[in-house]
Amino acid sequence: MSDAPRLLVLQALNTAIGCAVYLAFATATGHWTAVGWTPSAIGAAMTAANLAYAGLVAQGGRLSDRWGRARTAILGASVIASGALAAALLATPSAALLGCLAACAGSALFFPGNVGLFSDARGRDGAPDPPLHRKVSRYNMGWSAGNIAGFAGAWLLAGLPPAASWALIASAALACVAVLWRWRRLPPRPPPAAGDRAPHPALPLLTWMSRGALLILCLGSMAYISLLARCLAGEGLDPTAAQRLASAALLVFAVSYCLAFGLLGRWTGWILRPRRLVLLQGSLLLAALLVSAVGHSAAPSAALLCLASACFGLGFASAYTGSIYYSLRLPEGAARAAALHETALGIGSTAGPLLAGLSISQWGDGALGALGSWLLAVGGAALALQLACLPALARRGAR
Repeated sequence: MSDAPRLLVLQALNTAIGCAVYLAFATATGHWTAVGWTPSAIGAAMTAANLAYAGLVAQGGRLSDRWGRARTAILGASVIASGALAAALLATPSAALLGCLAACAGSALFFPGNVGLFSDARGRDGAPDPPLHRKVSRYNMGWSAGNIAGFAGAWLLAGLPPAASWALIASAALACVAVLWRWRRLPPRPPPAAGDRAPHPALPLLTWMSRGALLILCLGSMAYISLLARCLAGEGLDPTAAQRLASAALLVFAVSYCLAFGLLGRWTGWILRPRRLVLLQGSLLLAALLVSAVGHSAAPSAALLCLASACFGLGFASAYTGSIYYSLRLPEGAARAAALHETALGIGSTAGPLLAGLSISQWGDGALGALGSWLLAVGGAALALQLACLPALARRGAR
């Protein structure tokens, strides 16, 4: 329908906010590393920021279904812009925490609103509705492309005053407000439950299993994002070099899961076949072992660290895709269902930096080795949960 935003526009909005959020994380952790914060202090700060996400994302889903998709997304982008402007003007470590808090709180409102717009998207001029798995792929590729841009921006801006990054973050968020404004009164209009949105007896268990696995994996992914630069500095690199190497590795991480999202949007062989997604997630264990190997080498290897990030990205994308796809396929409000998926992500992201930071601070065998051990434990737990559910899913017709 002509009065609704096109999928390409929604992807661009996701890219802008994804860039803003991850550039905020990289800018803040780089700032804290430069002033000498410990891994546990950085982990606690990132936990506080992600707590804002976990605490607000369910409300974002309710607002989107009741108050309006675009209105909720506009509110979220406005919160991000306000926090970034404050961080740019104050330019202190505490202000960086404020910027991260606003980035997480704002994205907790923005993403449920935007995913509701994706879910409601209809075919134009009599064309059939895009299938749900294709919408999920487009949504995921949007925010993950933003993560790529955020990590690339962090690498390019390393060594400059943090205010430059915060100004860029505010600009991206304000651009989203301007684009969405014309659709602020667009009502929800969910598509019919047909095709790859049709009911299936395995959906409830598939959904909760996938959300649980995602929650566990986010204990590792946000720890990796938050603490990689600090762990590299703990291996003897100076803060700027550590920030550059961490940004490069995280850029590979983001590119990997963005490409995986694209492939999973074209290949439908994983739908209602959970064993195939679990098999792809085996790459998580390889990623953890590679991070540990880098930590035990004489000097950090950029090539090995980037290979670990690529493996991590593939496994993470597989888990994330299953969680959001099965959440949106359930017969309930699309934004509310997506918000429950994001709540699982938020809980894992909240606890991950704090728990990993405390563990690494107590580890006596090198910071990167400790990070690798943390990722190994997290990946193993996520796989164990899903393997335990596979027999019950097979009995319900999902093999």
